[in-house]
Amino acid sequence: MTATAGKSSLFRQGNFLLLWTSRSMSLFGTQLTYVALPLTAVVILHASPFQSGILGALTTLPFLLFGLGVGALLDRRKRRPVLIAADAVRAVALAWIPIAYGLDVLSIPQLFAVAFVVGTMSVLFDLAFQSYLPTMIGRPRLMEANAKMQVSESMAEVVGPGAAGALIGLLSAPLVIAADAVSYLLSSVAVLKLPADESPTWGQERGDAAPSLWTSIREGIDVVRHHPILRWCTAAAALANLFESALLAVFFLFLIRNVGLGSTEVGLIVAVGGVGAVVGAMFVERLTRLLGAGPVLVAAMALPGVGYLILGSVHGASAWTVGVAATANFIALFGLPIFNVTVISFRQVVTPDRLLGRVNATVRTFAWSALSLGSLMGGALGSTLGLRGTVLVSACGGFLASLLLFFSPLRSVRQLNEAEAADTESSTDSAHRTDTEELSESLGGPR
Repeated sequence: MTATAGKSSLFRQGNFLLLWTSRSMSLFGTQLTYVALPLTAVVILHASPFQSGILGALTTLPFLLFGLGVGALLDRRKRRPVLIAADAVRAVALAWIPIAYGLDVLSIPQLFAVAFVVGTMSVLFDLAFQSYLPTMIGRPRLMEANAKMQVSESMAEVVGPGAAGALIGLLSAPLVIAADAVSYLLSSVAVLKLPADESPTWGQERGDAAPSLWTSIREGIDVVRHHPILRWCTAAAALANLFESALLAVFFLFLIRNVGLGSTEVGLIVAVGGVGAVVGAMFVERLTRLLGAGPVLVAAMALPGVGYLILGSVHGASAWTVGVAATANFIALFGLPIFNVTVISFRQVVTPDRLLGRVNATVRTFAWSALSLGSLMGGALGSTLGLRGTVLVSACGGFLASLLLFFSPLRSVRQLNEAEAADTESSTDSAHRTDTEELSESLGGPR
């Protein structure tokens, strides 16, 4: 994608502004529930640590269970109705918690059910959203659009948890969850006003029958596996998630027990890291225009390792320690939205609409599966190497993702539309090949 200089801001486009507003509201509401749901379980229903762990796992488990299948199904139907339905179901599911609390019938199994339903609808929404956005605004401005969405997400992660804590103190955790239900309802209504999209095609114009669901899933996996840049980006994302999750498993324990900081100081360090993510999302377009997409991605993936190595070196509770740790967290989180925005935009550019759902699902499934493994690895390392050793090992491991990208074809890519051109030039190939065969040639990217 080339520079957008000379073009009016996307915020001047009514449809994008409506989509951005609704998405920002739901992201902020999600952060409220991120804090309020576990507090409802622990404070009101006196959940055990094991039950709390199950509750957290149920929010991400649906992606591993349904991600690939959902991606294949989304490549057979319109995406906007899925966005509307997913938001509506999430609103109804979350609304049950304050209702059950008011009726004094709320229980842990009900929280489990709500968490699983909301997690499943999030799978549908996230994959449909990434596939719908290119059809609404067009591929040339995806970098700008994704950057603006990432800024909203990062700001919600900064403001949301603090706002949730304040609101829970004034009201109660179940009532705060009601605010998230309202945000999803408003988002659903907003998406209703957006333009309808068309169902992707798989060859109906030639009279071809729809392939089986497993064949569709396999085609999505094959596209990622054969595309030289998508393959390396997915591997890098999985590695980064693995070591990031391992570090986060001991992050708070390290700062409190090893360094000796209090909850206020830890909160400040986390907040500064969130600011780093916001700043990274704001500068991603400028950096990619100035330095090139490939070099920026390589550098962005190295920054978490740099930041966490600095974090692992802090000792003793003092203002200097807090400042160093906050700076380290800023550096670590600055690069993550740069990677996310650039890679998502690239994936949306090079993947034809008929394959977007499957390719997005494949990447997300493999990348997110590393999160659970990373948490287990972090706990195991913490038991054997200690908290500081785990931080340092995770930081060093994080550099592997940057090394993967450095030795990949992505290193030489300056503008992401280079791969888009390759797709366009090959569009006249034989119409009787499968999607996988077409993509393995037409989306080969820079060699």
